[in-house]
Amino acid sequence: MRRIIILILFLQIYLLSLANNEVQVTTSLSGIYWNHVWLSFFFGVLLTMLFRYLNQRSMPADQRSDAGLPLRGWIILLGVTLVIQFAIQGYAFWNSNFYLKSAWYPWEAAGGGMKLHLLFILEMLMTLFAIAGTGALIYWFFGRRDIFPSMFIYYVGYLLLTQFILLIVYHITDLPADLLSVRHVILKQFFRMMVCAMIWVGFVIKSEDVKQTFVYPHG
Repeated sequence: MRRIIILILFLQIYLLSLANNEVQVTTSLSGIYWNHVWLSFFFGVLLTMLFRYLNQRSMPADQRSDAGLPLRGWIILLGVTLVIQFAIQGYAFWNSNFYLKSAWYPWEAAGGGMKLHLLFILEMLMTLFAIAGTGALIYWFFGRRDIFPSMFIYYVGYLLLTQFILLIVYHITDLPADLLSVRHVILKQFFRMMVCAMIWVGFVIKSEDVKQTFVYPHG
């Protein structure tokens, strides 16, 4: 509880410092945006706490009639897909340069302000959550944890929800002319994600192999 209170106080301090930065004239486009670094650090602490909480959960009853089935067939393909997705997410996050001043100030020069900056931060935090979620799923996948199927479904729902939120926010926000193409990119990503979600969620829900593979409780 104390850690949560400290994090809330830090967030208030961060927002105040962000507001102060908005009224300052910045001449340097090089260097690290430390506000974003510290915000990511404390967000990472929250994600660690969430993972520890979820990792201790188990199904109400052990689903095993015998030892769980080994990873095989389409389940292996699902695991490979998660690993590839984790690598792609990490690469995309690295190339987004969320922590570089040079990534933000062109937005500001193009007519962005506090709203665009907050949108930039929102996208950063959502991306961090998605990367952490994929990493957690990979951990539970190879451990054949009983919570993997349900956590996978929740995670896919989260991805669709966040992509939908970004789609709405980008469409109701006044964007500079050179950023309007972002709306089209997010729309394509959303529909592509929906197709993948229907395929894999349907597989996880209906597959008997999934039910007999991911059976091991915590510990």
